[in-house]
Amino acid sequence: MTSRRSARLLAKAASPALTPKASKVLKKPVPKKPVARVAAAVSPVTSTNAPVIDDGVAHATLADPGTMEAAILYLKNADPKLGQIIDQTTDECSMSLPRDDDSDTSFVSLCKSVIFQQLAGNAARAILLRFLKRYGTLIDNSKASLITDGSSALLVTDFEFPTAQQVAAMDVDEMKAVGLGQRKAEYLQAVARQFNSGALSEKLLLGMSDENVSRALVSIRGIGQWTADMFLMFHLKRPNVLPTLDLAVRKAMCHHFKVPFGKKTPPHEQMVEMAQAWEPYRSVATWYMWRLAGTITQKTA
Repeated sequence: MTSRRSARLLAKAASPALTPKASKVLKKPVPKKPVARVAAAVSPVTSTNAPVIDDGVAHATLADPGTMEAAILYLKNADPKLGQIIDQTTDECSMSLPRDDDSDTSFVSLCKSVIFQQLAGNAARAILLRFLKRYGTLIDNSKASLITDGSSALLVTDFEFPTAQQVAAMDVDEMKAVGLGQRKAEYLQAVARQFNSGALSEKLLLGMSDENVSRALVSIRGIGQWTADMFLMFHLKRPNVLPTLDLAVRKAMCHHFKVPFGKKTPPHEQMVEMAQAWEPYRSVATWYMWRLAGTITQKTA
């Protein structure tokens, strides 16, 4: 993770220089000008209206040409045991989720994350499709009759997701009619308000550090650290994310590094220390930990 930027002094206050003669005339000291300071790069996450500051730097992604190949080679050399897992895994490492489309914006990706929270994939996809039939825009108008007929031929990919402005203006009770719970409907609107107001945007998120993206997202009601980590990994495709709250990752890392696994152990700090050898490609190592998790039957301590 990129470290926080410290605030810098923009200007120093200074009183005008006085000649010895002039200093005798003045009975009161010249008041000092206030010191101007640059605002901190990240506002406290407790404020949902906190402004998001662009880091102003380009960030590497796993979508960059050659980056995934470099990551695999690096990890195999840095952790030979992980290298064996990589060699034994037949699936190609792909930092994408089945629910996502390559054309999804950050807003759409986050909204899908909210809809899919704590639901089985099929159930979540059914709700997403009903939501799009009600609020989305059909890409091919020749299929319009399929909506009124209740046809099952329509897919999520047949629709454009509503805009942030449209979602922010939706009626919560109507949103519940497509299968969303009260809280999820409110969470979607919370995300929409951030994008509609300009507090978040595609450009801002692309230019922010991993840490600043995380802070900006978890300040939104309904977005937790795990969701922020998944967004960083699978939408922004950042290479060095370690989702320490993911149960499967914790389980696999304990098996891999031969440390006790429990409901609350190992703690975040220990997991970060364990994964030091994987930096700066912890996202890719995490993907292989998910594959490893499916092969072990380790019990909690």
